[in-house]
Formats: sequence, C-alpha cells, structure tokens
Amino acid sequence: MGRVASSRRARGEVERAGREPQAALAARRFTALDGAMLGALLLLVAGHIISALGRLGCVSAAVTVGLTALALLGLALRRAWRPLLLRLLAFGLVAGVCELFTDYSGEVVAHSLSYPPGEPMLWASPVYMPISWMVVLTQIGYLAWRLDTLAPSPPRWLAMALVGLWGALNIPFYEEMAYHAGWWSYAHAPSLGHTPYYVLLFEGLIALALPPLLARIERRSLRATLLRGLALGVWIPCAALTAWLLLGR
Repeated sequence: MGRVASSRRARGEVERAGREPQAALAARRFTALDGAMLGALLLLVAGHIISALGRLGCVSAAVTVGLTALALLGLALRRAWRPLLLRLLAFGLVAGVCELFTDYSGEVVAHSLSYPPGEPMLWASPVYMPISWMVVLTQIGYLAWRLDTLAPSPPRWLAMALVGLWGALNIPFYEEMAYHAGWWSYAHAPSLGHTPYYVLLFEGLIALALPPLLARIERRSLRATLLRGLALGVWIPCAALTAWLLLGR
C-alpha cells in the first residue's frame, strides 16, 4: 500500500509540474512569456523604423517580417510556451492566406491600395503578406488571449473593446512606416497622416473578433485552431467592406 501511495504521489507531482507554467501564467501580472512577446514586438517596430528611415523598399518588408516570424518560432522551442504559440501562428497563417482575397479586392476592384511595380507577388499581394498577417495576428492575438487568462479576467465585451481599440490605434504607426519605407500606399481618402480612416476601422474590427476566437486556444485541437483561423479569414473581407462603405468613399 505504501508503494502504491508513493507511486500515486509521484504521478500527481508530474501532472502538477505540467500544469504549473499555465497556472503561473494565469496568476501573475507580468510573465517571462509576456516579456518575450514584448521583445518580438519591439523587433517588429525596429524593423519598421529602420526601413522607413532608410526608405529601403520591399526587401526590407520581407526581412522585417521574416526575422519577427523566426523570433516567434524560436520562442515556441520552449516546451511550456509551444502549445500556445504554435496555435497562434497557425491561426494567424490561415487568416493571412484568406486575407489575400481582401488585398486583391482593395487593389484590383476598389483601387484603394497599390504596391510598388516589380515586386514579387502572390496573387495581388507581396509574397510575404500571409506571413506578415501571421506575425501581426499572433502578437495582437496574444494580447487577446492574455486578457482571458488574468485572474479575474475582464468581461468578454470589455476584452473585445480593448483589443479592438488597440488594433485600431496602433495601426497609424505601421502604416506611416510602410508608406515611408515604400512598401505600399493608399488612394486618396480621408486620412490620419497616411492612414485612411477606413483602415483604422478595418483593423479595429479584425482585432475585435480575436478575444472570442482565441479564448483557451492552447487547449484546442489543430483542426479547431485552423477552423477559427478560417472564421477570421471569412470575417476579414466583411470588415473591410464595412469599413470601406462607411469611411472610404
């Protein structure tokens, strides 16, 4: 009986050890993963600033996106972080591939978006664009997921409002840097700097959908994760059309 009890205690310790990283993440206000994700965000910001100051063109966009994607994949090498990060990346990649249709509509149908001539393209988008969306959605998606892990967590409507607001308010920096770096530009429309108001609304509407889609994503199956990415991919052109009709004309 003593050996059986000892064996059960040992198994319980192993199970608790596996749960500890997630439990600690939910309990603390700032974690090692929070810091690592902040570092990846700063890397992306630095790439944009350097590209804009040097007016480095489309190659710098691919380099910036690629380095940040590699940094996020590097964070996933840590076993405790892997389930969450790989699912966020998969979710973002599916949505990013779906976004190619929205890019096509903006460039070819609405003529609201243009890219430099001679750039390697995937359909009507630069070849790096799905990875760019993967990176951005992983970073904003992490914020959405993180709000849900806080103890106590904010109400879902408040989390959606906060993430949606962040998605809208941070975009003028990236759009301004992209314009000066020569990555893309928009047709004339009511704007904040080089960021049309409809783009602010568009990005905010996308971010708004992330808290319900990414709640407890680290526990979802790969299939469920990919379906959620597809759901966001379906929402993206709807958000784009809504924003364009309201503020783009």
